[in-house]
Amino acid sequence: MKTKRVISLLLLVALLVTGIAGCSRPSDKNTQSSAAAAESGDEPIIVKIGHTDSSTRSTHIWSEWLGEYLEEKAPGKFKVEVYPDGQLGDSPDLVAGVKLGTLQMEFDLSSVVTSVAGPAAACIDLPYLYPSYEDWIEGTFENGGLELFNEYLKDSGYYCIDMFYNGMRQVISKNKTYHNSEDLKGQKVRIAQNELNIEIWKAMGGNPTPMAWGEVITSLSQGTIDALDHSLGVFNDFQLHEIAPYITLTNHASSPFPVICSLEWINSLPQDLREIFEEGVHKACEQQRNEERANELKYIERFRSEGAVVEELTEEEIEAFKQAVQPVYDMWRQKVGDEVMDKWLATVPKH
Repeated sequence: MKTKRVISLLLLVALLVTGIAGCSRPSDKNTQSSAAAAESGDEPIIVKIGHTDSSTRSTHIWSEWLGEYLEEKAPGKFKVEVYPDGQLGDSPDLVAGVKLGTLQMEFDLSSVVTSVAGPAAACIDLPYLYPSYEDWIEGTFENGGLELFNEYLKDSGYYCIDMFYNGMRQVISKNKTYHNSEDLKGQKVRIAQNELNIEIWKAMGGNPTPMAWGEVITSLSQGTIDALDHSLGVFNDFQLHEIAPYITLTNHASSPFPVICSLEWINSLPQDLREIFEEGVHKACEQQRNEERANELKYIERFRSEGAVVEELTEEEIEAFKQAVQPVYDMWRQKVGDEVMDKWLATVPKH
């Protein structure tokens, strides 16, 4: 009888222990299974992409295409989430977020990341370094410009996989077109806050006026500023030609959109997946560049058909602006040194 009681007691204890084990700490079980799934490769790599372009622009469309490409080439390995229109923050927030790991990739004007990386990287935005789309393509992708850019980004922890084409930088104004420095005299030209931009516009003859992008449309409408420089795609997206109907095709900068991630993140990817990921980014960027280049001609047609004046500069007028900005090169050479400046100039196509 006593033996039966002992056996019954042992069975009861065993059942209680089993029940407790089965009901306790579900979060631990989930954590362990998630970790195991991640280790086995079942959990996809989340790729959050942030940008400030509109959701209708080619940059956004081809960023979304990247997700489709990765799913085709590596099913279940990546999950791409694209956030347009500054949903994840303004441009500086996006660059900081890449470093902090709150997002994995961003693209915006090169001046945003070079303001963190320093003046050697900022040489990519020197005036008339690449004065045409064709020159920019050759200098960046054939003559070593992309590699040089990465050389000067790495110490700040960033890596440029490739570049979208934002468009050659042009000038849009409420009042008139600009064919020389005299035309620009006294004109308040909105620029992004950036030392190089300020010096460029002083040299070109304008009155550089740093201003956040969110203030531009109101300031242009009210006459607080006379003009701004940006790409034709941005003029089109924001319909700026409706309030500033004078566009001058100055081509004074190539204005790319570097596709940026952190070195730490890209180096953490398994080699096979990294190769697939980078190949996808390269394909997306190449197709976007071709599309945006073709779109530029459509933008000009639209502006003209809707009453805007679009004027190209003559070769002599462009040459005069090139001469006007030479002091900027001299000043920047003093800042970065001969070796850095000469490396950048070596990427310029020889005609």
